[in-house]
Amino acid sequence: MKTVSAFFLSLLLASSVRANPPAGDVETAVRAADEAFWKTYNTCDLATTGDYFTADVEFYHDKGGLTKSRAALVESIRKNICGNPDQRVRREAVADSVKFYPMAGNRALLVGDHRFYVTEPGKPEYLTGQAKFDDLWEYVDGRWRMSRVFSYSHGGVAYVPPAAIELSAAALSRLAGRYTNRQGADFDVAVDGSHLKLTSDSFTLAIFALSPTQFFARERDLRFEFSAPKGGAVDRIFVRENGNMVDEVTRKPDALK
Repeated sequence: MKTVSAFFLSLLLASSVRANPPAGDVETAVRAADEAFWKTYNTCDLATTGDYFTADVEFYHDKGGLTKSRAALVESIRKNICGNPDQRVRREAVADSVKFYPMAGNRALLVGDHRFYVTEPGKPEYLTGQAKFDDLWEYVDGRWRMSRVFSYSHGGVAYVPPAAIELSAAALSRLAGRYTNRQGADFDVAVDGSHLKLTSDSFTLAIFALSPTQFFARERDLRFEFSAPKGGAVDRIFVRENGNMVDEVTRKPDALK
């Protein structure tokens, strides 16, 4: 009988301590822990990331399946999110989407939507996708930790064009001219009221200013960066779609005169 009692006592001592959290606003405490966790995620501070998971955490991903245990989950983040030194991933919660629900047994649930952004060398940060999340937080070993994590409904994000700025007619005229892309197709860039118009054969696209040299399309996530060497005449356009370089368009010599 003493042997059996000692056995169960050893199990209790080896398990996580689930004392009551300090008195106060549980929602504020859980949200603070959540914010601190995502800071470690966004900076790949893996030495700290694991502290926000219970030892027996289970992570359910609609594309990647189930990952069990703190060690396995941290290693997955190391390989997938933090494994490419030329790519930085940043997670951001969708504003006002995160909801808090208290649960019995010193637990709480955070649910909401989040988006993921990627930065690569020579490219501006771009949005790569969106998903929903359900995170079960538990007060374990003197702090709030996630024990069950669900990440699902991954997909693209509907394009919302940014707000345009107004440029003077002179600033727009500086960019006008005939350009040729890598495939040899010619493009005419002309001033059209308060914006520019790109025309090639039967193709026409209006583009609007984000800055004196950055333009965007309203139909889809296309960006046009007009480039001038050492402050001289504009000689090319870098074209990006969803943050990825898709074309480089060179201004024809006669258009530089």
